[in-house]
Amino acid sequence: MHIINILFLALIFPLFSNAATKKPVDMSTKISRLTESDQRRFDYYFYEGLKQKENNQYDQAMETFRLCAALDSVDSGVQSELGLLYAATGFTSEAIRNMEKAIKTDPTNWWYNLQLISMYTEQKNWKRCIEITTNLQKIYPNKEEVYTMLASFYKETKQYEKAIAAYERLESLAGINQALSLEKFQLYNLLNNKKKGIAEIDKLVNKYPSESRYKVFRGDIYMKQNMSKQAYEIYQQVLKDDPQNAFVYVSLSNYYKSVNQPDKAMESIVAALKNEQLDVDTKVQVLGQYVEKLTRDSTKLSETESLFKLLVDRYPMEEQVHGYYAVFLQFQKRNEEAISELESMLNINSKNDQTWMRLIQIYLAEKNYKQTVSVADRAIENLPKSSAWYFYRGIAEFQLTDYPAALVSYKAGLPFLAADQLELKSDFYAQIGDTYFKVEKKDSAFVNYEHALAANPKNILVMNNYAYYLSLGKNELKKAERMSAKTVELDPKNSTYLDTYAWILYQQANYSLAKYYIERAIDNMKKEEESGVILEHYGDILWMTKNDDKALKMWEKSFETGNKSDDLKKKIETKGWKREK
Repeated sequence: MHIINILFLALIFPLFSNAATKKPVDMSTKISRLTESDQRRFDYYFYEGLKQKENNQYDQAMETFRLCAALDSVDSGVQSELGLLYAATGFTSEAIRNMEKAIKTDPTNWWYNLQLISMYTEQKNWKRCIEITTNLQKIYPNKEEVYTMLASFYKETKQYEKAIAAYERLESLAGINQALSLEKFQLYNLLNNKKKGIAEIDKLVNKYPSESRYKVFRGDIYMKQNMSKQAYEIYQQVLKDDPQNAFVYVSLSNYYKSVNQPDKAMESIVAALKNEQLDVDTKVQVLGQYVEKLTRDSTKLSETESLFKLLVDRYPMEEQVHGYYAVFLQFQKRNEEAISELESMLNINSKNDQTWMRLIQIYLAEKNYKQTVSVADRAIENLPKSSAWYFYRGIAEFQLTDYPAALVSYKAGLPFLAADQLELKSDFYAQIGDTYFKVEKKDSAFVNYEHALAANPKNILVMNNYAYYLSLGKNELKKAERMSAKTVELDPKNSTYLDTYAWILYQQANYSLAKYYIERAIDNMKKEEESGVILEHYGDILWMTKNDDKALKMWEKSFETGNKSDDLKKKIETKGWKREK
């Protein structure tokens, strides 16, 4: 929204503003219309209606003002109050009808006109807004707000030349200022009259010669018009006249980027961030745009860190400055120091959910599950209605093999899920299912897997785990096969899903097809992800396809990876098992 529009909206008084309330009744105007007795009744009902409105008794106030209208239907104050009440209760058409009556009786009343304009603005009836405001211009030719509104309505209807004319009249009353010049500059650009647009900025430069920011803005316009040489000359002149001007460094950075001089561009940004004249909000904004590049520039790590420390020392209560420094530290794998910065952010603002999440993610990545639980507990204290903290606390407790606690955490977080968080809801039920399986409550596990798939039928991890656990019990193998086949279809190169599918086929004695898929699993298995379970399964399938020597090698290889189950040891020691004929 433009600056002038904001000013305009501020002018539209809220419904029931004291300024719009009817002033004491002028008895001289009532004598000709009402008897003395009716006038007393009118006055009583009117002020009673005002009291009811003040107490938010809108229905009663409406009836009371209707009694006034029955006594004097053309009274502008009554019609205005009825209009405001109708507007407050959502009856826009009735509100407008009554307010139109009010200004028909009292056309010069500024506040009645303003409330009616507000109502038409809500309906985006710009034509009527322009008609009313144009009439106000005749009544109040020197009132600045009239031209502010007119310009705004002309912009809405794309009558840019008329909008400029309204701003010109406003400028003649208020004088040249930044807001007006920028508005006209934008309008001239919309009319593709860049020359007049630039002239508006030149007016600012000439009126305020000591204000370097307007000169910088002039250079920025040149940059947008691909006149980088002229822009550079302006920036250099500003640097000469006002070397402490922070904004020129930001603009110079954009110039250097455009001429492919990234080192100088970064030097300019660093200069801007160090500049005392640049306000902290702008610094944070600039830092956000360049933090990734600053972080990744391995040739200037020391300089970059000195800059971050300078900013943190200078703005210790700016949480985003700590946040960007934490990003830098994490990129350098200095998690302990990053954690300290994140803790500083939480001391400043304990309600920032993103900071809690970053802290939890660091501890989870480090597999520091006890600290994950601790941070999640603190997050719950500060933001108890966020389901994420219960979810991550449950994951950490699961990894600590505290399965009862994990179940409590997951179930505590479920009520805080929003209706549209179906994927997260599915993940909650999936984790509950996995946890129940760990405590050997298979039926409960399967029920929760069904809940997970109901929430998100494409939850591929649930389909894989559910299918695999069904196959271990050798029950509902066809159902397990259908789910597992779907996972392979969705992710055909995932060795875990291929292994599950192969194992289900093996359980159904479809050994040749099982061998095909287990070999695809082996082919797609990354070295760092080498799984002893997959290798053991491969050995079992090879044994049933009478590849005895190779089967034994796979079992031994599985054992070497750390899979030292009793069943595997027995297969290696006995060199297999007796096959049924």
